[in-house]
Amino acid sequence: MTDQELLTSIAVTLATKTAEGLAAGGRAAFDALVRLVRRRLERPGSVLELPEAGADASNATSIDIVRQQLANAAAHDPEFEAQLSELWRNLLPHLEARDGGVINTVAGNVEGNAVQARDVHGGISFGSPGRSDH
Repeated sequence: MTDQELLTSIAVTLATKTAEGLAAGGRAAFDALVRLVRRRLERPGSVLELPEAGADASNATSIDIVRQQLANAAAHDPEFEAQLSELWRNLLPHLEARDGGVINTVAGNVEGNAVQARDVHGGISFGSPGRSDH
């Protein structure tokens, strides 16, 4: 049986805008995972349903429903469970910063300034309102 923590991670990833900030390799891995889940969705009698892309990540109910549906599908279909685990392993390196790596993501409407950086030595300044010294 697939680990509940793993299923929760997959459900959160599928139910949020996680893929928007991925580079090409990560995007391809994410798309493969979505295709697998959607194929499972299209089977007769299946009730597995993905939320719309970009669903509210704070909506724990929606994420829990996806997790439970994935758990049920995995419990009844060992091939699906194996493929789900494999595709998750392929995607995971693109979601985690390892060996000093950095993952920067800004999504949605940003009002004000945003910085994406890794090693900053010294300050970062955007100026202050009404400042006239350019």
